[in-house]
Amino acid sequence: MTSANEELIGKFFQAYGQRDLDAIRQVMDEKVRWTFPGTHPLGGIKSGVEEVVAFFDGMGAIMGASKVRNERLVVGANEEYLIECQHIATDREDGANLDQQMCVLWRFEGGKIVEGWHFAADGQALDEFFLRVSKGNKG
Repeated sequence: MTSANEELIGKFFQAYGQRDLDAIRQVMDEKVRWTFPGTHPLGGIKSGVEEVVAFFDGMGAIMGASKVRNERLVVGANEEYLIECQHIATDREDGANLDQQMCVLWRFEGGKIVEGWHFAADGQALDEFFLRVSKGNKG
């Protein structure tokens, strides 16, 4: 059974895939905050729909070139939060690879996505990977 918040996430990714900013704004608060760990260009807090979309663009550019294998391990949710834990591994030709357990914690308010946080099992390895491969992707 899919929760209402899982459906919001699905609508976000559908709208994002279609580059439909109006549809994104229907499911994501204009003042959304997104946090990704690390000192690399994608690390830190992104504020607002445009910065969050730029973050996903940067992440997509890197992961799209990384032959990602993603295994969904567990999902938990209540009315305000949803957390998804995953095993993510890459197989890049340049040898810069990631093999990590990661979690994404989403927060919802008023029927919209208001915050997101990524957590990594090995923050140093995550940072090293993104520092090596990000080269100009500053999402």
